[in-house]
Amino acid sequence: MPAITLPKATREAVIRELYRQVGSLDWEDISTRERTAYYTQWVEDELIGGELADYYTAEGMRVWLKDGPLKEYARALENFGSYAEYATKRLSPADEFITEILGDAWEIKPNSIREKPMHCLVTDGKHERYVCWGRARTFRDLLWAAVNKAVTTPSKPLMVVYVTDDTTIQERQKRQHELIAKHCSLDLAYVRRRLEAAPQE
Repeated sequence: MPAITLPKATREAVIRELYRQVGSLDWEDISTRERTAYYTQWVEDELIGGELADYYTAEGMRVWLKDGPLKEYARALENFGSYAEYATKRLSPADEFITEILGDAWEIKPNSIREKPMHCLVTDGKHERYVCWGRARTFRDLLWAAVNKAVTTPSKPLMVVYVTDDTTIQERQKRQHELIAKHCSLDLAYVRRRLEAAPQE
């Protein structure tokens, strides 16, 4: 069955409304059960499901929301990817926590920021390091990326786990992450990042 193509105006209007509503939630940290309830709410929302109803069944809407705009939301908060323009919020930039962790001598190499997981190369003018970052729930992705990089580069990769606003990481989970990083000879840091209103064009 061929993929359904939404009219551009409909697609953009739905994504903007969806991201406006998601922007008032801590979407990246809410439970799977809570997310399921929101999918149902959005399917019934006149500005979201109502606009999609001519093209998808209710289940089709859920799949489209989950595998499209909401799958890309974490990257959009980083101002990265094709959905970034729709996000109503932005995470404080990565160069802030790079300086916080490594010091003023280190900066992100131009054009080195990539995704899956978010990562970059940093340099102090003499050395380069691989840095990847994400929330606590993505630790396995960070670990796999860092271990793969560790076997091909002379410098020790750095994994950065961040929290936002009032969220915290459980001490037990943090300790487990630290033990794993130490066992794998990887550096690990925790930082707090701000969520700020995205500039409006």
